[in-house]
Amino acid sequence: MPVTNRLRPWVAVAAALGAALTLTSPAARADEPASTPTTNWTKDTAVDTITAGVTRTTWHEKVLADGTSPENRVKPRILQVVEIDPTAGALTLESTIGTSGGSAEKVIDQLTEVSDTPARRPYAGVNGGLFQPEPAGAGVADTAAHSSVSATDGVLHSSSCWNGGKGSTGAVIQYGTPYITKLLTYLELTGPSGETVRFDDFNRTPGRPPHCPRDDEDTLVSTKPSVYTDPDEIVVFTDDYGLPVPKPGTDPNIAATADPGFEVVVDAHGVVTKVREGRGGTTVPAGGRVIQGIGTGAQWLRDRLAVDDRVTIDQRLRDVTLARDIPLDDSVDVVSSFHQLLRDGSIPKELPNSCSEPRTGKDGTTPICIDSRTALGTNVYGRTVLVTLSGETVPADPTGKYTQTNEDGAYLRDFATLLSDPALNLRIIDAINLDGGGSTTLVTRPTAGLTVNTPPTDRVNGEYVHRKVADSVYAGVGSYGMYAK
Repeated sequence: MPVTNRLRPWVAVAAALGAALTLTSPAARADEPASTPTTNWTKDTAVDTITAGVTRTTWHEKVLADGTSPENRVKPRILQVVEIDPTAGALTLESTIGTSGGSAEKVIDQLTEVSDTPARRPYAGVNGGLFQPEPAGAGVADTAAHSSVSATDGVLHSSSCWNGGKGSTGAVIQYGTPYITKLLTYLELTGPSGETVRFDDFNRTPGRPPHCPRDDEDTLVSTKPSVYTDPDEIVVFTDDYGLPVPKPGTDPNIAATADPGFEVVVDAHGVVTKVREGRGGTTVPAGGRVIQGIGTGAQWLRDRLAVDDRVTIDQRLRDVTLARDIPLDDSVDVVSSFHQLLRDGSIPKELPNSCSEPRTGKDGTTPICIDSRTALGTNVYGRTVLVTLSGETVPADPTGKYTQTNEDGAYLRDFATLLSDPALNLRIIDAINLDGGGSTTLVTRPTAGLTVNTPPTDRVNGEYVHRKVADSVYAGVGSYGMYAK
């Protein structure tokens, strides 16, 4: 059988859910932080209409006489909201991994690669879910391993976080609308004799799950960044991985990655074309898969698969909230998140007020959070919103280089509070937190060319640069609105 998911088409519910949500008004709870005062933010008079159905609204934080902000910040922040109405124009909403699933690229580069025709490139887009670069031992620069479930056109690039079987937060993007829910992946190999085994993930080094455990066997070995380990894994590499698959010793700090393991190459028909002791350096064949195993995972592959055998790779995407499977056809994209910022217009109690980059504010004593933020959500009108909170943009010098930066953002709950502030009238119902910090990037296409509207905050060789990310979400050129893909 071909290497496929063998699942039936999913009857889309996104449009119906969006319509139902328009009847729900944002509610406030007594345990939520106080709203940001109206006087702290000013909305630009002009709304940037990028194309029919895609607008960008900008809010600027108030500037005090000394050039600082009222929120104990040296410089004011900027909140940018792109609203996408899929019924108002020929639009689509999708995600992209750019050139390949295994490498990181700047958001503007990923969006440029959507089409060779400049006029058909996305109208607006932001960076996607959390990811981790794999260490240099992978042998290729700018590798990217997704931190939780991710998919484009029905192809999974990573498995979900486990969380004791509760899954992890993500946005299922289908028919022009995101649906935010809890997701779990179920992954299984079936050998020629009918024996099955669970496999752990896609497109990353075996033995090194990034950010979150994929099952109860994963053990935390590092907190900054969060890295887990499992010495007994099977990982499948898809043909859009785009890089030679990892060799042993990817991470010298994690012993499991040194396991030489076992490797199986499968063609587009599900037929094993090569098996070998050891692993790494192989290019995934078009339409095929490469399967790597370490520990007991390697032994399962070694004992059961030989050249000319057939192997089936089954993958299920489970919507935990509605207790149903989401068939992985080419209408489905998934962008992952660890946190839901707003649920039915309110801040979830479980949302932590976390921050990766707390620093002392302008008063020299009170800590502030400078994590730039990115969100994806829906509002009361059933429209998609892409939101960034960052420092004001910093212009490049005449050579095109950035010699200064202005990273700024908010603690996580404070960001959610800002999004739900009645004074801003954003009217967001559900929203998830995407990758932030240096990943936060908003790109728009006001004319024929793409423009970055957020400042770079990563520094490389003395120059500030926009971070390379694993995936992006964008509103693009379509011909069907929200009804078909």
